[in-house]
Amino acid sequence: MSNHGHHHKKPRKKNFISKILGRLRGKRSDKNYHRTEFPGINLPKNFDPVQWKDQSRHAQRPSELVTEEPAGDIFGTNQQIPAIREQGLKDKPKRIPKKKKNAIREAYKLYLQKREIRKEHRAKEQLKRHHRRKAEAERRKRDSGPGLAKTLFSSGEAGAEAGQEKAIPWYSRKHPAFRNLTITLNSTMIFITTYILTYLFYWLTCMLVASFYGLDSTLFFYDLQFNDHSPLWNRLNILVVTGVPPFLCLGLALFLIQVVFKVNRFAGLQKLFILWSAYHLFNHFFGAFPSGIVTDEGFGYVAAWLYLNTAFKFMFSLISLFILGIIGYFTTKHVLETSDSLNRIRGDHRLSFILYQMALPWFIGTVVMLILRAPKNFDYPYETLMFFSMAFLVFPAFFNEKVKPELNLLKSKRKRRINFGYITLTLLLLLFLRLVLDIGLHFIIEINISISPANV
Repeated sequence: MSNHGHHHKKPRKKNFISKILGRLRGKRSDKNYHRTEFPGINLPKNFDPVQWKDQSRHAQRPSELVTEEPAGDIFGTNQQIPAIREQGLKDKPKRIPKKKKNAIREAYKLYLQKREIRKEHRAKEQLKRHHRRKAEAERRKRDSGPGLAKTLFSSGEAGAEAGQEKAIPWYSRKHPAFRNLTITLNSTMIFITTYILTYLFYWLTCMLVASFYGLDSTLFFYDLQFNDHSPLWNRLNILVVTGVPPFLCLGLALFLIQVVFKVNRFAGLQKLFILWSAYHLFNHFFGAFPSGIVTDEGFGYVAAWLYLNTAFKFMFSLISLFILGIIGYFTTKHVLETSDSLNRIRGDHRLSFILYQMALPWFIGTVVMLILRAPKNFDYPYETLMFFSMAFLVFPAFFNEKVKPELNLLKSKRKRRINFGYITLTLLLLLFLRLVLDIGLHFIIEINISISPANV
């Protein structure tokens, strides 16, 4: 490559200061040659690339180059180097200049797009929920039975028996009305009987404890009265006399509901008698506390002589009523087990059974006892208020739908009849309560112990 005129001499190095001074004086650089992208090839200073491009169009492709031709001028016949350069320029992808993006604008556009997507998603979810609620309402409407009033006062029998209701006289044992009347009447008699027995147990226990301290008391059909001006009274015996009977009622109630009720030999009305007794005993502990707080009688003396302030009295009263509701809710299984028929406590018949077995007897029995205690109901309201606290035991059973009772159908009697034995017992107790205790029952125990030598 000695005849192509390229200069390969190594330029003389100049220091940095000389270069600056030369440029200030306007001297041109001694470097008259510039290097191409190809190694070992230097092009003249006056080289025109446009001329190379025109010449390369008529030049042969690299694949058509003849290697045996004599070396000539690089810009002459062969035109190898310009063709190679042109081929490289064509193969090299062009750079597309990137547009400068506004980051804030792009972020805002992205936010708007995401917001639209979220709106569409929420609209779809709302539409799904709407269709789901509509379908659920239609299903409940389709599957729902009769209304609440019709359910509570329904006969509780199968459809065949309901269809024959018009043909059966109402006084017949096969008529649903007779069945409901039987359930309500028997349960009402047991409610009144167990209340009177609980009333006597509570106040006779109180009289017995007071007699050990030599305190006289008289039991009436409406209350127990002491000689309040006796010098024998002190803080200790007041707490003992008024506190022992409620705790004995609580212990006996737990024994009845946890032990006696679960005995297999009891069924039907026998279990109902045990259940009402336990309810009255529970009420004479948890119901007696708020009643005593309000009236300053009975169990309320315990809170008064313990010097509890008003806030604690109010709090413990609410807790007592809440516990009554809890007991009524969790004893729903015991209520259903008092039935003598499995069909009466199935499905929608369960509510009507609880109504006739528990709610109506409580209401009727309360009215009867309030009439019996007249006109002393509001003069001595301690026992009167406990009739109403009994509602916290009765009504929670309507809301417990998950219990599964275990009926002893072998022991229960399927024959529907009014139990005249309970009616007789109830009438006798009512007469005793109203006639005998109207005069008053005085009860005191005196124990005389004397020790002396024999033959003296």
